Amino acid sequence: MSPAGFLIVGGGMAGAALALLLRHRGAERVTLVEAVDLPDPDQPLSPSFDARRTALAAGTLDALDEIGLLDELLTQAADITTVHVSRAGRPGVTRIRAHEEGVARLGAVMENRWLGRVLLGALAADDAIHVIAPDRVASLQRTPEGYNATLESGLELSTSLLVVADGAQSATRDKLGIAAHHEDTGEDALVANGVTEVPHQGTAYERFTDEGTVALLPMTEGRMAVVWSGPRAAIQARETAAPQTLIAELEHHFYSRLGRFHRLGAPARYPLILTRAVAQAVPGAVVVGNAAHTLSPVAAQGFNLTVRDLVALADRVATAEAPGDWALLRDWERARARDQWAVATFSRHLTPLFRQRGPLGHARQLGLVGLDLSPGPRHLFARRAMGLVS
Repeated sequence: MSPAGFLIVGGGMAGAALALLLRHRGAERVTLVEAVDLPDPDQPLSPSFDARRTALAAGTLDALDEIGLLDELLTQAADITTVHVSRAGRPGVTRIRAHEEGVARLGAVMENRWLGRVLLGALAADDAIHVIAPDRVASLQRTPEGYNATLESGLELSTSLLVVADGAQSATRDKLGIAAHHEDTGEDALVANGVTEVPHQGTAYERFTDEGTVALLPMTEGRMAVVWSGPRAAIQARETAAPQTLIAELEHHFYSRLGRFHRLGAPARYPLILTRAVAQAVPGAVVVGNAAHTLSPVAAQGFNLTVRDLVALADRVATAEAPGDWALLRDWERARARDQWAVATFSRHLTPLFRQRGPLGHARQLGLVGLDLSPGPRHLFARRAMGLVS
């Protein structure tokens, strides 16, 4: 039985970020187990029109800066300096600007593979982080000190704290006996990258329509990321439509601000299935990342919420004498509950709210106008969106 220190199962963005946060806060040893071969962080990388991306809020960028990754990440990221929110067919908009909030950027957008490459490079540079890949957890045994894990390779590891970070369909979470609710929303998201006639100049757009939401996020190389979410049938129709049909729809919503779309990459469709674990902490183990909760892509808060979870966890356990202590882990779970609930509720109900017609619809539009004109409420809204308050 080999001592693993902190044992993280799952080498995606959540698992890798937590390993680095734990080390930065003084953890002596971290072991990370990933089911697939991890890519070489030194392999060539070039921008793509078919790559998924993540919008990192200012608070997330602060956390990554703390562990020394921000400067490298920003070399292939586009700053978000303005957020523009509107409703199709209605007057009123809300604009949030970085300079009015006293920050250099509201957030930044980068391709997932670039974020992953930087995280993996940092893992490889730390001799106290042991990465085992590809391998999987075959069985778990609870001990007075934490858990013993037997991997499919036969390797046996002991840990004082087991961290489950292997995705929404987590097999390790199941082995702990923690159930999860999976809710098919009946909606899908369509994502693609494109280039517009008018440069984006760091502006992110969120446009609410009768069917759903279409967001445009600034990217490097003059590209913009398109994230279109709505009822499954409507999104499936857009996925199979001729490229010019989809471009015409985008120009209908954004032509007045961005002109024509010169190019649009091949779209990819993803079902919106919301996952929530019934518990995120048990004696000796915690569940984080998509294994703990997934969100609607509206407002792009999923990974940003996870990073706040990870920072709070690392603060409590990195140098604790008994990091798997139930009282300690339960305190973390309770401390994170309010932020998780607020973000999940906001993300889930924002689009349905903007579909409302009649008096509620008019009140919503007045709210957009009022938010744009009122510095106080707009500032609070911006700080929450940036992850600087929770």
